[in-house]
Amino acid sequence: MSEPTLRFYTVPLGKADGFLGVAVMDRPKVLNALDHGMIRELLVIIEAVESDPAIRGLWIESSAEKAFCAGGDVRDVTKNGQAGGLTDLKNSADYLADEYLLDIWLHRSIKPIFAWGDGYIMGGGMGVFQGADVRFVTEHSNLAMPEVRIGFVPDCGGSWFLNRVPNGLGICLAMSGTAVGAADSCWLNLADWLLPRAEKTELFDAILGLDYSSKEAALSEIGTLLHHGTSESSRMGPWEENGARLGNSVRHQPPIIVWHMMELWRHQTPELFDGLEQASPGAAMVAGYQQQRAKYQNLTQVVLQEHDLAMRLLSDGEWCEGVRALLVDKDKNPQWRFKVVDEVTPDWIQAMLAPIERTKEHPLAEKLSDKGLLHDHYK
Repeated sequence: MSEPTLRFYTVPLGKADGFLGVAVMDRPKVLNALDHGMIRELLVIIEAVESDPAIRGLWIESSAEKAFCAGGDVRDVTKNGQAGGLTDLKNSADYLADEYLLDIWLHRSIKPIFAWGDGYIMGGGMGVFQGADVRFVTEHSNLAMPEVRIGFVPDCGGSWFLNRVPNGLGICLAMSGTAVGAADSCWLNLADWLLPRAEKTELFDAILGLDYSSKEAALSEIGTLLHHGTSESSRMGPWEENGARLGNSVRHQPPIIVWHMMELWRHQTPELFDGLEQASPGAAMVAGYQQQRAKYQNLTQVVLQEHDLAMRLLSDGEWCEGVRALLVDKDKNPQWRFKVVDEVTPDWIQAMLAPIERTKEHPLAEKLSDKGLLHDHYK
């Protein structure tokens, strides 16, 4: 028997007819890494929630407190860190197309979606979390898009939602792969509410009692309840404390300057960029250019580009090498294509950013079209 990856059930609402759907990610041994099976199960759930008028909203959580979801199952995508990169991309292309379809579908759901983001929220887990209308974190939450540390770039819409981080700091998060704590995640617009882990049951009961006459009514009411029921902490995280000055030092700068500014800041404020040296120099530079390219693009455009970027980095071998070194062989000694960012060549960056020419429709565009989600107006 295959390992169960997800549980779904419904709970009757308190003040209205209907139910709240509850999706529980349940791969605790691997911190809920999104394998293809779990992604497909989540797609079935979101389609069921969308189509069933009796289900008025969706709550997403983890079965374990340690992690909401620590990312995608990159071992599968990279064929266990295959040396030299991939030549057969069919499996990887399909996996990522389904994952990105899920991310967009969550963003565009006609029902309110609530995500209880306790513990680690990283990579593909951030893609799911950012798709929720109301994003809760706890004192134990830790958020990151750490892809550059395995030779990849932020995906799952990362180059879209990181562009909505204040002070232009999304490029720093993308290029460094650094993690942020719960308080900073709210300031950075990566979460909405910080609540104590102990208040989860009380919050869930409050959500059951919302006005579900419309999505807008439910979201307005939870916002009002939390505004009156929570207090603002006087304590600031390092990103909030330093964000304005850091933003002024990197705004409108090319990625190479952003990188060197982060190196300077790491010496002054180490907690901002802990582990910066772990990033693939090549992937960090590509991530920086992708962030700048995506600044004025919509979510659909961004994820289509991210899919092409993934195929490029898989074929090139940079992503496979990162997974090999960190997750498969675990020698923590990746042989990156470039040793330092100053050696990354413009030609290689442009080759990674170039769209893939296809004789058939883009695999993600095809899936989005099948679900009626291929629109270019979403901002």
